[in-house]
Amino acid sequence: MYQLSQRNLLRSFSKPLLKSQRTFATPTNQHPTPTHPPKDYDIVIVGGGPVGLALANALATCKTIKSSGTQISVLDSANLDQLSQWTLPNGEWSNRVSSLTNENMRFLKSIGVWQHIDLSRTNPLERMEVWDGLSDARIIFDSSDGCEPNEIINQSNLPHMARFIENLHLQTGMLRNLKLQSNVDLIGSTKVESIQSDPNNLPLIYMNDGKIFRTRLLIGADGFNSPVKSYAKITSTGWNYDAHCVVGTLELEPTSLNHTAWQRFLTSGPLGILPLSDRCASLAWSTKPQIAAGLKSLTPQTLSSVINACFALPHSSIDPILKQIGTHSKETPIDSNLIQAEVDWSESLVRSNQLSSDELPPKVTGVRMESIASFPLRMFHADQYLGDTKDQAEYAGPSRVALVGDAAHVLHPMAGQGLNLGLGDARELAKTVKIALENGQDIGSLTALSPYARSRYINNHLIMATVDKLNKLYSIKASPIVWARSVGVEVLNELPSLKNLMMGRAGGDLNSNRIGIWGTVADVYETIEKVKYLSDGMVRMGLGALSSVFQRDRFRN
Repeated sequence: MYQLSQRNLLRSFSKPLLKSQRTFATPTNQHPTPTHPPKDYDIVIVGGGPVGLALANALATCKTIKSSGTQISVLDSANLDQLSQWTLPNGEWSNRVSSLTNENMRFLKSIGVWQHIDLSRTNPLERMEVWDGLSDARIIFDSSDGCEPNEIINQSNLPHMARFIENLHLQTGMLRNLKLQSNVDLIGSTKVESIQSDPNNLPLIYMNDGKIFRTRLLIGADGFNSPVKSYAKITSTGWNYDAHCVVGTLELEPTSLNHTAWQRFLTSGPLGILPLSDRCASLAWSTKPQIAAGLKSLTPQTLSSVINACFALPHSSIDPILKQIGTHSKETPIDSNLIQAEVDWSESLVRSNQLSSDELPPKVTGVRMESIASFPLRMFHADQYLGDTKDQAEYAGPSRVALVGDAAHVLHPMAGQGLNLGLGDARELAKTVKIALENGQDIGSLTALSPYARSRYINNHLIMATVDKLNKLYSIKASPIVWARSVGVEVLNELPSLKNLMMGRAGGDLNSNRIGIWGTVADVYETIEKVKYLSDGMVRMGLGALSSVFQRDRFRN
């Protein structure tokens, strides 16, 4: 059975003593008193985030699905009418930003969403600079690499690796496109109270306003704490990281072309700046919870100085500053003036020419503190994506359920692949439903939905496992590991053909069936073997330690 193989697959990647999560929605015998008979839909999507709305658009605009008379609804606790009118003045940005691969942009164009996107609120990614905070080993991806000089007429015709967009702006465009579809009902400002099955095994969704919905196919796009996943008795396997991600909007020194993403792996976690415009960028800083709390308590000026320092100073100067920031608590708050003095003193000890300006991101000149927030980081993967498991006594959950997005998988944000994986789920599930209708199948049956799970599960898990291993790899301070990973990165940086291949994956080249840039980064470390001539003894020590920590499971076709 494919579900069983998925479960064993997950264990093969997992570390010992995993914490398996099982949470449930309100017990099925406790639900609001019905005020009227249930309203029937062929498909109910719980969750109006980007993934749920992308799926609704893909289903609603499909000619096969539309001509079949299939009726769809989207349920969400947010006010979807207000969200469809969301906007911000020019120069202001929301604090949750995602990167879209070229493949997913083509997907959004094909379902009519992209016509509702204001391109001035998006920014193309043309270059990535990533380096090790301990060794300063650096890898640079540039979208112009591999292009002939006569192909680059001006900056505007350069190929892009991805495009940054605010999550709220993306949702707004999706909602506006859905409002043009006659086969979708958008039902907001309501929350799932409980879910149970009717005598015919059709899901009944009870809402907190007394409404009841019945459906042939219930799709959970409702996040990590998914009531749909709980109803289907689907467990998740994984762990919480001892880390929070701090996000927010940064003000930068003006630059005419701000299309470069910067990421430095500090010993406490990766620090990233994602370009939004010529004067603004989005902060994504994964660090220890105590440090995250301290960062949020700093004044805008001091936080700006700390961010600049963490990109420019050596780790020996950064670590004491971050350690001091991590002492913050409500009882003993840290003094921003003291932290500022520490930064100024550390910068005075470092020669100004240690790094050229081309090796550093634009200087942060301000932080919009109202945008600063943080959230805990975790990696969890649902043991299966479908709820119909009657053929397995151990997991006898209700049928007619499919999971997408964060309800199915949550991963570390360092690679920026969470939304892209979810959009891949939406694209594949819509395709699966289309084929089921063409074949005259019951769209909620295991037979009809199995191709979706087979297509997505292993693909998603490969990327999740790779990102998790990278996070562990860069959290290690042992000299042999630092040396080994640094040599691997430096060798890779001198292999243009391999970098071009990875950039093609990063952009989601539709001519390739590869799994994206972070699906190949794990392979980078195999290139370390090519430099054994440097020191056989050091390589044996470094790679031996590396492989003992990150033993790879190979099961690719």
